[in-house]
Amino acid sequence: MKKIFLILIAGLLMTCTAHAEIKTYEGVGEYVMSDFETPEIAKQRAKQRAEQSAQEKAGVFVKSHTTVINSQLESEEIEVMTSGIMKVHSVEYDKKIDESGFIFTAKVLVDIDTNEIDNWLKKNETEKSDLIEQNKALKNSIAEQEKQLAELKEKLSVAEKNNSLQSKQFRNQISNEFAQSDNIFLSNKFFEEGNIFYGRQDYYNAINSYTKAINYNPGNAVAYVYRGSAYGSVQSYQNAQADYARAVQIDNRNVQARIGLSLVYYYVQDYRSAIHELNNVLSINDRNGQAYYLRALCFRNINRPIEAMKDYGYAAYFGYRN
Repeated sequence: MKKIFLILIAGLLMTCTAHAEIKTYEGVGEYVMSDFETPEIAKQRAKQRAEQSAQEKAGVFVKSHTTVINSQLESEEIEVMTSGIMKVHSVEYDKKIDESGFIFTAKVLVDIDTNEIDNWLKKNETEKSDLIEQNKALKNSIAEQEKQLAELKEKLSVAEKNNSLQSKQFRNQISNEFAQSDNIFLSNKFFEEGNIFYGRQDYYNAINSYTKAINYNPGNAVAYVYRGSAYGSVQSYQNAQADYARAVQIDNRNVQARIGLSLVYYYVQDYRSAIHELNNVLSINDRNGQAYYLRALCFRNINRPIEAMKDYGYAAYFGYRN
């Protein structure tokens, strides 16, 4: 019976492989360049919007494909999966001018391989959760940057109407603000690139991309957090600790950074330092199930079973499952 079962499973796998396919989707994005931006940045902003358009279309297919396998997937997981497996294979740019200025258009073609969808579904829940958190951080950063850019362009529009741009001081100020906006945009782009490498468990390339993100925006706390995670994944704990600590310096209430620090301490068997950091996490959010679970592990390792059992209970109560 066991032999027959194995033959049936092998046949099923061969059938699934045979039905693997690649779907191609097109996305188009536009961006109006200001006088204080470079054509290259304008093209990259148009490309980002084109990729978002293509991702939305591809996401519909990914959702329908995964529903057959797992109907319980949330929209966030579909979005992260699509972003991680989507591969851009061609980009075309166009430029025109009208009364609003130079308009750059990008058209991208992206591929979705159903084999990659199946591989993504095999990830464990911790990996998936990490990638979802990365995507949330990226979306928040992009949304904030888009808001700031819109405000900056409105400021420029008002200045043009009031002839404020004739002032050299104001021109320098607005030029610096656009340069800063460009750096944040490029930082987000490399952070996104790092997330893709991270999702493929290509941690060294992820580290390189996160480093570029940090170079463009040294205040990018989430880039430090996920570079720390990538360093931790290759057991470079000293570098991981430095990155998590830097993220905490930038954002004292960054729970992910503090949990990262506690994990580093745990892996190097400094359990009391890990407990101290987890206490900090719980002072920020006393419903964080992961923090209770990790603290329970630490208590167990320093022979404090009563506290460990309590924390295991809190972790379960707040819905954390390892």
